[in-house]
Amino acid sequence: MMRDVLFICALFMLSLVKTNAQTNVKINIVLNHVQNLTINPDQQTVNLNYNTLQDYRNGVQVTKDAHLSVFSTSPYEVNVKLANGQFIKLGGDINESVYMAEIQITPTSTYENQNVQFSTSALTTEGRKIISSQVPTITSVFNIQYSGPKGDSLIKYSEKNKTITFQNDVLYSIETK
Repeated sequence: MMRDVLFICALFMLSLVKTNAQTNVKINIVLNHVQNLTINPDQQTVNLNYNTLQDYRNGVQVTKDAHLSVFSTSPYEVNVKLANGQFIKLGGDINESVYMAEIQITPTSTYENQNVQFSTSALTTEGRKIISSQVPTITSVFNIQYSGPKGDSLIKYSEKNKTITFQNDVLYSIETK
């Protein structure tokens, strides 16, 4: 009986002592530098249409709202340039290429942010800074205004009773500051 009481007491003592097995795992948060620049997929083509006398005299402007989206884990700059020094004439008998001066790019923000600076730039084959930010961003969205040349610089390329189109690619890039 004493033996039974000691056995019950031993079982009771063992039940009071918890046996836990523990092990640990280290968790690391690894932050890599990421930058992404996206052009609105619905705005892959920008047409500067010259339809009236006023268009030729004053130039034309087209604003693409929410045209560029930026994600950057560090301060950044957005640059713009032309892919080619000359615009290619589409269609017609002769493949002609011409230099088109004075096409301007003007960015604006879709929200108020005082850490972002904007610059209007003429399109050339050399990259030019148009947006500069001192801080990282998760989702910055920018409008871009494209302004075509004015005056008689385009008249020499027009043809009687034809619509003429000249084309070039505009390249945007993002860089770490």
